[in-house]
Amino acid sequence: MITKTRTNSAILIDEDLLIDCGEGTTQKLLSILGDLSKIDNILISHGHADHVNGIISLLWAMWLVNRRIKELTITGPEYIENQVTSLLRLGYTPLDRLTFKINYKVIPNFLENIRIKTTVHNPVNYAYRIERMGKSICYTGDTGPFRDLAELAVDCDLLIHEAAFPDELSDLAHTLNHSTPSDAGLLASRANAKILALVHWPGIFEGNESILIDQATKTFKGQIILAKDLDVLEL
Repeated sequence: MITKTRTNSAILIDEDLLIDCGEGTTQKLLSILGDLSKIDNILISHGHADHVNGIISLLWAMWLVNRRIKELTITGPEYIENQVTSLLRLGYTPLDRLTFKINYKVIPNFLENIRIKTTVHNPVNYAYRIERMGKSICYTGDTGPFRDLAELAVDCDLLIHEAAFPDELSDLAHTLNHSTPSDAGLLASRANAKILALVHWPGIFEGNESILIDQATKTFKGQIILAKDLDVLEL
């Protein structure tokens, strides 16, 4: 959620895989990578604005700032090509002048070294489990409490889980297909995750983040991180 210090959802893995691309992602990636051509694949969990609207400025920066020529793959729900192309056209992007090809893929059951599961959310949202170099990361995207996600996240080194509402607003969170810190902690416990990183948390808790950590601690006794922009984790 956008605040003075935070932008929308985006997770970068090993400099070449980007998961979600909310507003503000491009500037942060330029500060981290410099050369955006390092990114080969973009996975989109679902089509809500805070998870995908930053892709337009990212594609423009790849084209005009980094002069990208190698192909880029964008994978997401069945509407992903139409959504991204429509946003580009609404921004009067001269598609015939792009210097690189964009390949669109609709999410299958499996991608290479990536497992996928549909979560409790509208529109349809996909959680991802990425396996690399003997390490595993599970990212939920947006979801209400969903016990079956524990199977996707089982024994993962890092579970990145949304916590869009505090525990005291759990009824509202669940009605809107979102989760609380306690919900995230419970899933982490069921999955036996090593580390839980809370994302998509309410900006009103900036400066009082310990409240959300304490709520997650009720249901998970492992390491808990409240993720902030430009945080780097080495597993």
